[in-house]
Formats: sequence, C-alpha cells, structure tokens
Amino acid sequence: MPILIHNTLTRKLEEFKPIKASEARMYVCGVTVYDECHLGHARSGFIFDFIRNYLGYRGYKVTFVKNITDVDDKIINRARAEVADKNSRLHGIDLNEAVKEIARRYTESFYGDMASLGIAKADKEPKATEHIKEIIKMIAALIDKGYAYAAGGDVYFDVRKFGGYGKLSNQDKDQMLEGTRSETSEKKRDALDFALWKSAKENEPEWDSPWGKGRPGWHIECSAMSTKYLGDNFDIHGGGRDLIFPHHENEIAQSECATGKPFANYWIHNGLLTIIGEKMSKSLGNYVSIKAVLARYPSDVLKIFFLGAHYSHPIDFTWEKMEAAKSGYERFLVLLDKIDRRLEGKGQVKAKNNAEIGGLKAAFEAGMDDNFNTPAALGALFDLATAGNKILDRNEDASVIKYLQSTLLELAGVLGLRFKNASNGMSDNEIQKLVDARIDAKKKRDFKESDRIREELGKNGIILEDDKGKTYWRRKI
Repeated sequence: MPILIHNTLTRKLEEFKPIKASEARMYVCGVTVYDECHLGHARSGFIFDFIRNYLGYRGYKVTFVKNITDVDDKIINRARAEVADKNSRLHGIDLNEAVKEIARRYTESFYGDMASLGIAKADKEPKATEHIKEIIKMIAALIDKGYAYAAGGDVYFDVRKFGGYGKLSNQDKDQMLEGTRSETSEKKRDALDFALWKSAKENEPEWDSPWGKGRPGWHIECSAMSTKYLGDNFDIHGGGRDLIFPHHENEIAQSECATGKPFANYWIHNGLLTIIGEKMSKSLGNYVSIKAVLARYPSDVLKIFFLGAHYSHPIDFTWEKMEAAKSGYERFLVLLDKIDRRLEGKGQVKAKNNAEIGGLKAAFEAGMDDNFNTPAALGALFDLATAGNKILDRNEDASVIKYLQSTLLELAGVLGLRFKNASNGMSDNEIQKLVDARIDAKKKRDFKESDRIREELGKNGIILEDDKGKTYWRRKI
C-alpha cells in the first residue's frame, strides 16, 4: 500500500512519491530560542518524529533537517529586558552578549526537553547565525533576478513580482494585506513586501553584507538552510498550522524565485494545541510547560494523549485526558510484564508468525499509510494488547508470545513509545529486598509482616502481583 499524505499546497490527499526512489528528504521549522518550550512545541516535535520513524519503517532512507532560530526580534527583546532587570544575572551586560546567552540558555533547555520526551535529534539542526554566508548569497541572487530590492540598508522581497504568492495559504494578495504581520516601513514599496535583511540597530547583533551591517529576516533563514542541506527541490516541508502564512508562504516565494525550481513537493502542517479550550498564554495563567507535565507523568503518557488526535487536527489539553492516557499506558505495561514472566527462563525463543497478530500489524500500517492516522494506529495497538492477553490466557506456545512481544514493541517504537516506567525514590535493589522479605514472611505465615511490607511498597508506588507461586512487582505511574 502507498503512503498517502494530505498536501497543504494542493489541499488533496496524495500518494507519496519521493524525488529519489527509497529516499525521503524532510525539513521542519524548529524553535525560536527565547523562552522555555511548552506543550505545543512538544506536540510538533513528536509529530514529525513519528512521521520520520514511519517513513524509515516503510523502507525509506530519511534525511531530516530541523532549524534553530537563534537570532530574532523575540530573542533580542528578551535579552534587552534581562539586561534592564536588576534581578537578572544578565543585568547591565552588553546586549550582544546577552542575546548570545539567551540563545544558548534556551537552546540547551530545548534539547533537554526533547531528550526527556525521547524525541531524537534531526540529522541536521542548523542555526541561523551559522549560515549567514548562505543567507546573504540567496538574498543577492534574489536582487540580481529582480525579485528583491535594497532600501536604506534593508532588503525586501517584492511580493508582486511572484505570481504564485498565496498558493499555499489559498489567499489573494488583498486578503493577505489584512492578515499579514509584516512590519510597516516607509522603505518598503508595498505593504506586502517582507524583509530579507534588516539594517543594524545600536548594540544589536550584526554581520557585514553588501547592503551594510545588519542581520537576516526570519523567513530567509529557512530557505537558505533547507536548500543547503536538502537541495533546491525536496520532498516534505513541515511545521505548525500557524506558520502557513506568512512564514511558509514567504519561504516558497523567495526559494522558488532564487532557484527557479519548485521548493517542497509535500507540505504537512500540524494542528495547534489549546489548554482547556483556550489558547495557551502566560498572561491567562494556563501556560503548561513540558517539564510540568513530565513531573507528573512518563513521556509515553503524553505521547499517547497526542496520538489520540490526528496530527492535522487541533488538540485540547486537560489533566483529565492525561489520566485517561495514563490508563491506556498502564494496559501496555501490565501486558509486557506478563509477557516477560511467561518468557522467563525460556532462553532464546524464535518468534513464530501468528495470523491474528499479523492482521493487527497490517491494521496499524493501514492507519499510518492513511495520512499518518495515529488514532487508527493506536487503536490497532490497543487491539493487539487485548489479543495479547487472550493469547496468554490460552497458554499459547512461547514462540507466539515472542512474536506478540516483538510486534508490540516494534510498532510502539515507530510511534515513539518506549514503555519505560516512571522511577521513584526506591531503587530496584531496595524494592527487591522488600519483596524477598515479604515472601519470607509469608513462608513463616507472618501475614501481619507480609501485609505491612505490601503496604510500605504501595505507599512508594510499587504494585505487587502474585502469580503461580511467584511475586512480581512494577512501579505505579
């Protein structure tokens, strides 16, 4: 079966046909590093991680590039505020140095958050400040071809010169005038024109260019970096739905005018996240950071919550929905614990194909082939868990149980699920000592001590299960 992708550019469901057979080249707009990451960043990062995983699972050699914007108005404004703040450790230092420190601090925080979520790095994660040469070269090409103009140290893209402007967002230019967030400037020929290069302001980051000292605009960095690492024409470009206009619209315009070639063939946009029905905002008091969620749940619980909605749809976060996702996560943990017990002492068991398990694997693949339909794929995983419990109840051969285990872990891994339980203050060794002490107490018929130990373990989040004369434990999440 082919993989079908809903292409924002054509507004159609299309068969994925990469430019090079068996290869998939994908670029995703990354974060602007001026603050802590929130759940919206987590969702976007996770979505394109499982899309990459699934393409790899289906046999494609994936090259994945995701940028980091480390020079931008938001970063500069954050640095300026901290320089002025007497309580900040950046108080009073040079603004340029403060900008670098803000970018370093939140880049490090971003990587920490992604690691804690189990989201792998892209193959390339280029930074804007490390690609000034490529940015300047693309701007110069646009000027030479008549698509951009210099004005008082700034450089602007001439939107009216590109006939295809609006094809991604499906808007005409008059509609865009109402929705654009471009800065107003007397230097611009047209209100729609957008900055490719911004002239230097006092104490702000700056680089030498043919148009004077300055820094790149936001949109041009993605075009310069994506084409450097993936070529002038590549397969997939992704990002949040909020980036369709003007950011991605501008990327298409400047890239296709600079290279004379189509930019990206498939555009994938994820839906946005709200908190209890409202847009997340610190001013509204409903801002939820990644760290806050992971302090309460393993990352897999958050992922199961995300997987329950199609990537292209909006999703509303509530703590009640997280509890429901937690229950689903526990179903998998319990099953995997049972499988481990059943295979204990069996040595190297060779997996044997099973029609029921194979059918559910096919259902998983059918869901993912249909525009990465994770609700369907996750449903197949839960059906596999139900079937797995029945297989164990029937005392199927160890080879079938091994196939169940390997299939469940393989498909869950495609979706980024690791099934590593939450840790608590007790080490595995400490837990096992108490479990052994309880077993000893039961042998001595000291049921009061046995119950006391069970209660102590329960208070520390340890669940005990007695099965066929043996005692097993797992951590409660």
